[in-house]
Amino acid sequence: MTQKMTRNKPDTELYLPHELFNTLMTALDFFIASEKIIGETTQSKQAIRLKEKILTHSRVFNYEGDENASIYFYGVEPAVIMKLLTIYINRGEEIIPLDYFSKLKKRRNKSAESQQ
Repeated sequence: MTQKMTRNKPDTELYLPHELFNTLMTALDFFIASEKIIGETTQSKQAIRLKEKILTHSRVFNYEGDENASIYFYGVEPAVIMKLLTIYINRGEEIIPLDYFSKLKKRRNKSAESQQ
């Protein structure tokens, strides 16, 4: 008897233009970098896990001529992202996002090439 592999449908699908994707990833980096200053925190652990998941599993797609990222979240991940973003925004400092969208595209291209 063979079993079919089933994929769980994500609880939340988030589609972001590349500018917002970069801002999200920069916010996660803030928590990861804070670990070096104040030590490991719940937020730094969550940020590390989410950043790796997003870079590994997100997809790039075109919509009306613009590049976007498709991110799927499961369980409490959307609430964690909202909490981290709220803390990050309330710092009151200017947000200067880094270019993570290019990294995502390179990673996805390598993945597609290795599957061929």
